[in-house]
Formats: sequence, structure tokens, C-alpha cells
Amino acid sequence: MTHNVGSGDSFIRVMVGIAFLVNIIILEPGAIGTIILLVLGAISFVTAWTHFCSLYKPFGINTCSCGDCAEEKCE
Repeated sequence: MTHNVGSGDSFIRVMVGIAFLVNIIILEPGAIGTIILLVLGAISFVTAWTHFCSLYKPFGINTCSCGDCAEEKCE
């Protein structure tokens, strides 16, 4: 699997994931809202950790600094 999420994008995804999880405490959204925020936070963390976003693939977006890189070469 090739990387398509760069380090800056990855940092933003971690911050957004933390924001989703903090909003669970601040907003107290109920059961369904909590599940939605947990899923969105988990997706943000997973895409930051794996450096791969499946939504970037069809649009050809690549924020990785080394271009179309293989897993062993990048970060």
C-alpha cells in the first residue's frame, strides 16, 4: 500500500481526532452522537497512523512529500 498522507496532513488528522473525542465530553451528544464522534475520531487516528486515506485515492490527492512512495521509503 502506498502512502498518500504526508506528515503535516497526519498531524492535522491527529488534532481533528482529538477534537472529536473531546467533543464527546463537552457536548454530551447521547448514544448515537457518541458513536458517530467515536467513529470519526477513530478514522482520523487510523488514517494518520497508516499514512493512507482511501478517499484521496479516487481523486488522485497525495500530500506525502516524497510523491508516490512505497511504504519502506517514506517516513
